Amino acid sequence: MGVNVGSAAPARLLALTFLVGTVLGLLGVVLWASVVDDDGDDATLQASSSTADESGPEPPADEASAPPQQPADTRAARCSEAAAALEAPLGAARPALQQWDVHVDAMNQLVVGEITLQQATTFWNQTRVGAQRNVDRFQKAWSALERTGVDCPAPGLLGPAPAAVSSCSRLVEAELGVARTARTSIDTWDTHVQHMDMLRMGVLSPEKATEMWLSMWRRGMRDLDAYRAAARNPALDVECPDPDSAD
Repeated sequence: MGVNVGSAAPARLLALTFLVGTVLGLLGVVLWASVVDDDGDDATLQASSSTADESGPEPPADEASAPPQQPADTRAARCSEAAAALEAPLGAARPALQQWDVHVDAMNQLVVGEITLQQATTFWNQTRVGAQRNVDRFQKAWSALERTGVDCPAPGLLGPAPAAVSSCSRLVEAELGVARTARTSIDTWDTHVQHMDMLRMGVLSPEKATEMWLSMWRRGMRDLDAYRAAARNPALDVECPDPDSAD
């Protein structure tokens, strides 16, 4: 039986063409997939890079682990400044209370017969000179202290502190006690000074003035005793550091 060569050749050519087309198609698919993968990797890298840029550089290890900074301890400076602020009213209180003390003491001596009424009157007239000016000077200094305040922790609220700060806090507390008793005593003295002026001007009768004086005298003794007791506080024997150098 013979073979038909003429009909077999076109069939082989068609098969070969199909095979070549298939291979080329597969190569195209592989190349396209590679391009897509490359583009995807670039996009991912850019996204990562953008995220890293937006978050900023990482802080150094030392800074990240450093503890938060503690506020400065200002107690020494504050107490020193408070002690300095108290100097004005305390200094102004002394001359005013010295006059009041002499005035009250003259009455004490008169009562026990150590001096005559004429001698007592001489003392009273002497202490009246400049009395209102000294009282006004103290009241002005006290008002200034009230406006600024005293910003020093009391010893009971101070907590652990260096010895110098504790001593300064106790000093401020003691000085406040002296200043407050001085104010009470000077207020009484101020009232009596006004009574004396009213008596001289004829606004107050001698009988009424005498009655008021006896009341002021007894109150004055109590006030001056309280002032002297406060001024004997041992805490007053220390000094605070200079406020300009206290840290």
